[in-house]
Amino acid sequence: MRASIGSLRELMGAACQAASVPKDKAAFVVEHYLAGELRGRTSHGIAKFCFESRFFPQREGSPQIVREQGALAVIDARREIGPISAAYAVDVAVGKAADLGAGIVGMINTQRYGILAQWSERIAEHGYLGIVMNTSRAEATVHCGRTPVLGVNPLSFAIPTLDEPIVADMSTTLAPMGVLWEARRTGGPLPPGCFVDEHGNPTDDPDAATSAVVFGEHRGFALSLLLQILTGSLFAFPMGAAVNSTWSTGYAFLALDPSFGGQVTGFSEHNTHLVDAIRSAVTRDGAPVRLPGQASKERADHALATGTVELDDAVFRRLQARAAGDFASE
Repeated sequence: MRASIGSLRELMGAACQAASVPKDKAAFVVEHYLAGELRGRTSHGIAKFCFESRFFPQREGSPQIVREQGALAVIDARREIGPISAAYAVDVAVGKAADLGAGIVGMINTQRYGILAQWSERIAEHGYLGIVMNTSRAEATVHCGRTPVLGVNPLSFAIPTLDEPIVADMSTTLAPMGVLWEARRTGGPLPPGCFVDEHGNPTDDPDAATSAVVFGEHRGFALSLLLQILTGSLFAFPMGAAVNSTWSTGYAFLALDPSFGGQVTGFSEHNTHLVDAIRSAVTRDGAPVRLPGQASKERADHALATGTVELDDAVFRRLQARAAGDFASE
């Protein structure tokens, strides 16, 4: 179905009110998940809002720094709503980058948020290189594997330019777990080759799938392992099977200031020159090379221009239920 962006915003706002989200934070939460939908990241948009909104009333307070030294800090989010806690972590990272040239922030005990891109982008808007990542339950296995050992371990980075930041946002698996969760709710098939069953055989059956498959075979697995360390043992957070709930999931936010406190300049200019060179490159078919995040931005621009977005009927009904105060129905 085609749904108007305005109606979705109203329903999400009503759901936030029903879930006792603070009035001064509700619009911010709504716009975060709506952005995921507009950018075409449907597994991290309205569907994820409907799932995560069930946990909104479990917030215990505002996030706070519990350990810090120099450029590093650890945040106990106190089960805060995901977009709110992520914004706090970004502010801490950016503040440390302004003072010290780098902010390296770990966060735990938080509700989940949607897309990562918004947070790395916020860092880049300050002129810093922004890197955001998190772990998850051990739900991913290497190519030809059958045993899940790492989290899905998504990564986003944003590069400042003289125009808008260039933003990449990706899972280290061929498909995020949100695709599996939504397929289980709707009964639809999984994308081919992205998930395996308990025997390690590829499956498109959401009820038989037990693990997501890491992209790039062992190269992708090595990258996922690095992200696991950066969102786990670096901050003394759980890893692997020890990540057993939302609250034990580790997050990391990096803000890196290449100017060394103003001693070096030209970071954004150099990045812009490289981006311009990439934009002038072409594929073998003569088409321009697509930059990271370009397709998502084009989808969002189109949705905003038309005022509507394509939405699964079942997801819309679920959103209507949340707006009416029903947080249990699927």
